[in-house]
Amino acid sequence: MQRAGSGRYREAPGGGVIKMTICAGRRSALTHAGFREYVTQVHGPLVASVAEVAADLRAYHYNFPVAAPVPTPFGHPLADTLDIVTQGWFDSVAAQRANMRHPRYLSIIRPDEGRFADESRAVMHYMVERPLGPAPTPAQPAPRKLLVFRRRRTGLSREEFQRAWHGLAGPLLAQCVAGSLGCLQNHTVAEQEHPQGADPKYYDVIDEIALADTSVIAGFGAGPAGRELRRLEQEWLDPARTRVLVTETVVSLPWKGRA
Repeated sequence: MQRAGSGRYREAPGGGVIKMTICAGRRSALTHAGFREYVTQVHGPLVASVAEVAADLRAYHYNFPVAAPVPTPFGHPLADTLDIVTQGWFDSVAAQRANMRHPRYLSIIRPDEGRFADESRAVMHYMVERPLGPAPTPAQPAPRKLLVFRRRRTGLSREEFQRAWHGLAGPLLAQCVAGSLGCLQNHTVAEQEHPQGADPKYYDVIDEIALADTSVIAGFGAGPAGRELRRLEQEWLDPARTRVLVTETVVSLPWKGRA
């Protein structure tokens, strides 16, 4: 892979390139606090306990919503139906699919997922990271994140939108997040590699801004760069689908390189 900024997808440390990203809400019987407790105290340890499943994961992080310092970061509504954004790094799409076919995944982990998540609303993406300058890695994750979920407007292909959003909006986004720890774009992989990828429930890009302190969010998007970014949003996005989430990172399985 070429270096960041060269127009190619970067490899994560050690070569893993696919980032499984699951956006999910809780079952109606659970509070958010109960959901978070179950995920961190029961489900995460369960995943770690199934050796063949854990071995395929290069890293496994949970991102839980926390209060936003402003009601509409970057001028967009909060993704208030989400209770978690799970991120798991695999060597490839094929490796992730094989992981879900392990007999003990199917008999132990898969049944547990329905005990806390509303599976009817859960959406899994296969994504690759495109850094916009220096950014935290799965080996050294940020304690907080601002996630911006984006879907292309009707009439655009996914690849056309992603090229534009990286090339045109990416530099503007990097200017807009002064005080952050860096940012990257997560791009959903080509639709022929992504089951049901053309379905509008999937996002095309998730912008990810790494934070030490959520208070800096209030200043994001100000000035000429912010105005131009909003203009591009009107040109390229389905604005009804754009949502924002402020999250806290919980590392369930820390980064491990290749054996």
